[in-house]
Amino acid sequence: MLSIKIINGPPHVALALEGELDLTSSAALQAAVEGLNLDETNSITFSLDGLEFIDSTGIGQLLGYYKSFSKRDLPVYIQNENEEIEGVLRLIGVREIMGP
Repeated sequence: MLSIKIINGPPHVALALEGELDLTSSAALQAAVEGLNLDETNSITFSLDGLEFIDSTGIGQLLGYYKSFSKRDLPVYIQNENEEIEGVLRLIGVREIMGP
């Protein structure tokens, strides 16, 4: 199960994710992102500190947002202090693409 909290509003939006970001919960993240007013947004930060698990679907989703929003000159950041999730992000190469 995934819980999503919008902890900052426009212009710098931050979404705190808690639980599991995987195939079964990816629709919840998609709905949350689609609900954002991107016309008033200057940046989006996904806070992964509360995640217990992320699979390839969740990683792909984050990379997809990075790619699509970069085309709109809308920076996307990942904030994470969860060592297990950080290890996965580094192993897969997400940090090389999206930065530290």
